[in-house]
Amino acid sequence: MTAASAVASQQDPFILRVENLTKRYGPVLALNDVSLGIRRGTIHGLLGENGAGKSTLVSLISGQRTPTSGTIFLDGRAIASVDIKAMEEAGVFLVTQEPMIVDHLTAAENLMLGIWPSSGGFVRWSKLRADAARMLEGTGIDPQAMAGRLDAVARRKLNILRAMFSGGKIIILDEPTAALTVEDRAQLFSFMRDLKAQGVTFIFISHYNDEILEICDACSVLRDGVLAGGTENVKGLTSEQLSELVLGRGLVLFQRERRQFDTEPAAVSLRSVVSAGVRVEALDLHAGEIVGFTGLPGAGAKELVRAVFGLVPVRSGTIAFADEAPHKLPASPRDAFDAGIAFLSDDRHRDGLVKHMTISENISLSSLVSLARSGFLSNDAERNLSDRYFEAMGIKAPGPSTTVDTLSGGNQQKVCLGRVLATKPRLLILDEPTRGIDVGVKQDVLRIIDDLSRSGVAVIIVSTDTDEIVRSVDRVCIFDGGAVREELSGAAITNERLRQGTTSHG
Repeated sequence: MTAASAVASQQDPFILRVENLTKRYGPVLALNDVSLGIRRGTIHGLLGENGAGKSTLVSLISGQRTPTSGTIFLDGRAIASVDIKAMEEAGVFLVTQEPMIVDHLTAAENLMLGIWPSSGGFVRWSKLRADAARMLEGTGIDPQAMAGRLDAVARRKLNILRAMFSGGKIIILDEPTAALTVEDRAQLFSFMRDLKAQGVTFIFISHYNDEILEICDACSVLRDGVLAGGTENVKGLTSEQLSELVLGRGLVLFQRERRQFDTEPAAVSLRSVVSAGVRVEALDLHAGEIVGFTGLPGAGAKELVRAVFGLVPVRSGTIAFADEAPHKLPASPRDAFDAGIAFLSDDRHRDGLVKHMTISENISLSSLVSLARSGFLSNDAERNLSDRYFEAMGIKAPGPSTTVDTLSGGNQQKVCLGRVLATKPRLLILDEPTRGIDVGVKQDVLRIIDDLSRSGVAVIIVSTDTDEIVRSVDRVCIFDGGAVREELSGAAITNERLRQGTTSHG
């Protein structure tokens, strides 16, 4: 740092400022004349609906994109030319919403990516493994595990740790808690506070008001590409005020009208399901019922639904639909679809979308067999199907021919939901269906699921978001040790009971 820049740094209370920042993509104005400052050693929240401009803003700050106009100041200095390498060398790191992981490398190799220790042109493998083991201690991640085999929680942790241990002064976290349990989130927040005390500055992007109010010192809200408001002290804000800033209107949270199914016959019956991490003797679901599965990572909730959908081998187990004889669990996802079971993964980018394809092509992807006529795909049938679910899902795009990679996260999730609903399932399994989408779109998704259940479909929602479970299900199964350890229904389904249940069983 030069003497002039050192003086500028001392005079400017903001470690990072942007003035009149604008970004255009052709005729589309993604960010419009945004000015804001981030104070040193603070956690600054950034909120907004999907498509509000958050990702565009942080892509400019981190050097991923070049602004159309405007100025970025770092330590009081105007940055004339910014790229990713220069910003990381200056201590600015972006942890993206979807984990940037090289699947065929180990967790240790991913963690040290770009900073592998070397000597004489050769990697010092023993030092790499020792350094990574020290960094990953207490995280639950095996340094030698292949990254491609890690679950969504571990992949997100690995991405965050890689940025945190690279000496960053400004760390941008894009929805870092989306894959984390309450306990994981508490660990992350504690770690962030420790680093903040050491002078690290965070920009924290989240769709969850309670997270902003809990961890952030200040916040800024974007809406339709402009700065809609914010505060230097979040302690003076309520969750309702944050929602109104984000949406530009008051928010009506979805709440399902719960039903009791005790006296009704089972529509789906699982018996003697045994697979890796799962041992469930008996579990029944009813037509039109929404059942929440929750628990700590590895407790059995995710493992059971993956077994039911044929994603993992099972040692034993049967499934029976109403008025049908029991048969073995599906051996593959194709068998599951044929049996009337649909599954939405918790990682839409890895498992749920083909990004270079259109909305129409993605919606029809799991229904191609039913759309075939004499062995050939019927374009008319595909168009009719995609048009119907494009409208039903309320996807915000010019039309079904729009490519998926141009959509916001919330609209991408609606495309995924449309794809699985288009198969007309009897059992619908949704793994973290509102992860990474804003509070407004979340209500839309929960209403769509609610409407579907009323047509008689049995629904399983796997979620670590206790508020989502409270608002959207009729019954909750809390998993531990691969089995259902507790069931809650009716008025017993509360945030407090769910948190007590998951922590006590874990």
